Amino acid sequence: MRKLLYILMAMPLVFLSCNEDEIVTFDSDDAGIYFQSGGQRYFFINIDDYVDSTYYSFSEEADGVTEHVLSARLRTLGKVRDYDRKVRVVVDTENSTAIEGTHFRADLNNIVIPAGASEVQVPVTFLRHPSLLEQEVILMLKVEDNENFKVPFERQKNTNVYYATGDTIRANRYVFAVNEFYSEPALWTMFGSACGTWSVKKQRLMSQLFELNSYDWSLDGWRNGDGKVLPMRFTYFAIKMRIYLQGMADAGTPVTEADGSFMQLGPGYEIDYSNCM
Repeated sequence: MRKLLYILMAMPLVFLSCNEDEIVTFDSDDAGIYFQSGGQRYFFINIDDYVDSTYYSFSEEADGVTEHVLSARLRTLGKVRDYDRKVRVVVDTENSTAIEGTHFRADLNNIVIPAGASEVQVPVTFLRHPSLLEQEVILMLKVEDNENFKVPFERQKNTNVYYATGDTIRANRYVFAVNEFYSEPALWTMFGSACGTWSVKKQRLMSQLFELNSYDWSLDGWRNGDGKVLPMRFTYFAIKMRIYLQGMADAGTPVTEADGSFMQLGPGYEIDYSNCM
C-alpha cells in the first residue's frame, strides 16, 4: 500500500513534466508580414472572416463625390518592436488595370508598422474617372520581402476558426475592383411611369437635384420608410424634373441623354422641345 501511495503521488509530477516538454513557444527574431483584412462575423462571438479583395462602385455615392479611400490591412508575425518598421508594398502591374494618377493615388513608399504596433492599414485613394462608367478597373497590391519582414506564406484560411475547413485566400496580395456601374432601380417602375424610360444620366440628374443616394434608391429604403424615393415623392420628383428640364429647353440649353437625344419624361410630364429643333 505504501508503494502504491508513492506511485500515485508521483504521477501528477510525471504528467506535468511531459506537458512542459511538449509546449513549443515562438522565439525568433524573424518577422513576417501578410495581408489580412476582414473582421468579426457575429457580435459577441470571437469568429473572424477574412477577405483578400474589396469591391466598390461610385454609383453608391452622391454625384458630387470625386474620390473615395479604400484600405487593406497588413499584419505581422513575430515580436512587436519599439521602433518603426518600413514595409515594402508594390503594385502588381501584370494583374492590374488601374492607372496611377487616373484611377488612383497611393503613397506605397511610406507604409510603416509603427513602434509598438503589429498591423497597419494601406490606404488607396480611388478617383471617379469617367471611364469607370464603362469599365471596371483592378488594382492588385503585393507585399514583398525587405530588410524588416519576410512574406511567410502566399495563402491563408479565410477564418480564424482553427478547425474550420473551407476556402483559402491570398495572403501576399490584395485586390481592389472599382467601377461606376448603374442598373435600373426596382423603384423606378414600381411607382409608375412618370419619369419615363430609365437611363443612367436621368437617374444621376435626379440624384443631384434631390440629393438622393444609393440607399434612397434601394428597396430597403422603401421598405423601412426612411428612404427619399417613396410613391408620393416620386410624383413630386417628376413634377420638379419637368420644371427643370423645360426651363433648360426654353433657355436654349436642353438636357440630352448619352446618345444625344433630348431627355424626356413619361406621359403627362413631357417636355416641349419644339424651340430646340
